[in-house]
Amino acid sequence: MAIVHTYDMTANPGSEAALGEALGALAEAVKTIAGSQGATVLQDRTDAKHFLFLEFWDNEDSRKAAGSQLPKDVMGRIMGAVGGPLKMADFDRIAG
Repeated sequence: MAIVHTYDMTANPGSEAALGEALGALAEAVKTIAGSQGATVLQDRTDAKHFLFLEFWDNEDSRKAAGSQLPKDVMGRIMGAVGGPLKMADFDRIAG
């Protein structure tokens, strides 16, 4: 069954644009990995520091295998712009 792995995060004050750009670069990288069905980046309309990153995967095995293939420079940019812990969750993809 297809899954969606989510990351809920808040940018450091003044790092909203940097985080948005880095997440966009990560989304581009994720879609090239085997088993990926793409990624989506969302920014809260009422709190520009709040972001959601959604990864769509064929299955849990493909998601787990992707970790070593993510671009380290992009991950470093993300971690430098995030102002706190990432909240992660996994969902079964029902439709869409």
